[in-house]
Amino acid sequence: MSSRANKHVPQKVIKVNRDNQRVPAIAFLFRDQHIIACSHDGCLQVIEAKTGKRVGDPWQDNLKGRSQICAVDVSPDGERVTTGSQDGTIRVWKWNGKTPRMIAESKKHSHGAAANCVCWSRHDGGAHIASGFDDGSVAIWSVSSGLKNPMSTDDTRLRHIHAINYSHDGTQLLVSGYDREISRLTINKEAWEVQLDEVIKICNNPNHVSSATWAMTTDHHAIVTGLTDGKIKIFELPDGQLSELEGPSHSDLVCAVALSPDKCVLASASYDRTLRLWDIGAKRTIGQPLSHSADLTCAAFATNGISVATGTCDGEIYLWDITEDVKGRDGDATARPPVNRDSPIPTRQPKIIVADPRRPQPPLGRRVPQGFFDTKPPTRGVSAQPHDTGDSPTRGVSGTGRFSRHVKVAVSRVQQVFMLSFPR
Repeated sequence: MSSRANKHVPQKVIKVNRDNQRVPAIAFLFRDQHIIACSHDGCLQVIEAKTGKRVGDPWQDNLKGRSQICAVDVSPDGERVTTGSQDGTIRVWKWNGKTPRMIAESKKHSHGAAANCVCWSRHDGGAHIASGFDDGSVAIWSVSSGLKNPMSTDDTRLRHIHAINYSHDGTQLLVSGYDREISRLTINKEAWEVQLDEVIKICNNPNHVSSATWAMTTDHHAIVTGLTDGKIKIFELPDGQLSELEGPSHSDLVCAVALSPDKCVLASASYDRTLRLWDIGAKRTIGQPLSHSADLTCAAFATNGISVATGTCDGEIYLWDITEDVKGRDGDATARPPVNRDSPIPTRQPKIIVADPRRPQPPLGRRVPQGFFDTKPPTRGVSAQPHDTGDSPTRGVSGTGRFSRHVKVAVSRVQQVFMLSFPR
């Protein structure tokens, strides 16, 4: 075994916050040439990955009463940035390599909840942005509309949302938020609505899910979750098998899980000051843990799949080259999922079949016999009653009784028709 795994050092360590404050969020920008990081004061800072130097002035989002930034994600083309703020506002920025320009801004969240996470859609080139809020709600925004009139839902069954991810085909959202469960949501663009598809229980108290992302095993689509006890669990679809990844786990909370662009390698960041790499196909660890000087807060893969950036609680960014690690400890390439990556992810939503008006429709059931409703009401229990001539002192009661029986018989006949037409 190579000794490099035991002496793994980062390519670069960059000090972002001079007062040793945490780095809440991080992402690669502009074809991996730059890193964009969110600082504790709510500003964004662009850093050149090769030199570690800052590029331009901080992106200020808290001027004129604006709220601090707490979430960031980069578009598939690497040139646009979306941010989520503490007041629930979503913004889109355009960066030309030197200076940023805000090109779209949503209204503040109706309940004033913070936008803890944002995610660009990948299947359509970044036409939409999904956001998760601190009150458990989710919203999807159309970028071309200028972030107007989002489709949204409050029914996620989660108290808070701290992570949100699009599925590869853009039909589902995965949300998690420091709870025992995670939720899957289905997106209906034609109806412009988001619906709860499934709530998945991952662990029991006192543990909670602290991070989650989509993944693929050798056989199935899957969901990978990081827990507060340091374990990494994988939930396979559609059979619902829940298992733990093999190998040494973290000793503290897993704050972030990130999947490589080829969906073969998972990076997990933890409060135990380490970054671990996992072979998703083989469900095992790769190499040795990558050590840091402080607890980790976030992690992100570059589009090249061999660079990983991490943020820490003491205001530093680490840049790692994992080329040797992803080959495996024995030099073999990591197992690659044979399952079709473009195949749809199974859902639990019932399929709605729309009838074709051009096709003849089958009969609903047996026809109602002729004269079905013409039958006189039964006279059982009434024959002993005197015929109502109109002079009876009980005329009102007698007439009401006959009318009531007519109604009951009619209702009974209707129920029988429905039972014939729609047999169980």
